[in-house]
Parts: sequence; C-alpha cells; structure tokens
Amino acid sequence: MLGAALFAAFLAWIYAAGLIYNLTLGPAAPASVPTFLHEVFTTSQGWTMVVLGTCVGFVFSALVLVTSIVSFPLLVDRDVGVRVAVQTSARMARCNPLATAVWGLIVASSLVIGAVPMLLGLVVVVPVLGHATWHLYRRAVVQEPAQSDKKN
Repeated sequence: MLGAALFAAFLAWIYAAGLIYNLTLGPAAPASVPTFLHEVFTTSQGWTMVVLGTCVGFVFSALVLVTSIVSFPLLVDRDVGVRVAVQTSARMARCNPLATAVWGLIVASSLVIGAVPMLLGLVVVVPVLGHATWHLYRRAVVQEPAQSDKKN
C-alpha cells in the first residue's frame, strides 16, 4: 500500500511537471536539446518554469521524504499497518527536521552521483542507502544506541 501511494505521488509529480511545462513553454515539444536549453535559460517563461518546477518539486520531494523516511523499515521490522508507519515517519521528521533535511540531501545527491555513470552507480548507491536507512530507523525509532555509545 505504501509503495502504491508513493507511485501515485510520482504520477502526480510527473503530471505537475508536464502542466508546468505546458503553462510556461507551451505544449509543443522543442525542436532540439539546444533549442530547449536556449528557451529555458534565456526567456522569462523558461526561468518561470525553472523556479516554479523547483518549488513544486521541493514540495513533492519533502512529502515523499516525510512519508517514507522510516516507514519502510518499520513495516519490515514490526507488525504495524501503513497508517502507523507513515505517522511514525512523519513524527520522526517533525521531531528531527535538521536530520531529515540532511538525510534528504544525502539521498538526493547520492542518487544523482549514482545516476551519472549511465545509472551503473545505482548498483552501489541504492543498497548503501537502504542499509543506511535501516540504521537511521534503528537509531531514530527503536532507540538502538550507536556503536560508539555502547562502549561508554
């Protein structure tokens, strides 16, 4: 159910991006990549698309992050429903806004870096992010002390 909800958010995000493109640059596809880049970076409509798209994208990405930051590991680890998992994830994000923002930046930048070499870097990045997410969940929700805390 959570995966389906996130897929619906993805579809809404894609729809919003298409709508922003149509409202700013028009429904016609650009003739070429250089033409598109010229329209985006040298016209007011292009800059409107960039700014509006960035703001809308931020809202969608923040919603997805808050919804899923610890909900998937919680669903795997405990016998809870999707509602409890999402509420726990939102509560964790609300109580730790700086850590949530930093984690969102780490995930986004890691995915970009992993995508650069023809998506091959994602073979490494995605499992590492999954492992790190598990530890984030254990530390933030289960209150498992860090390895350095156990020594003291």
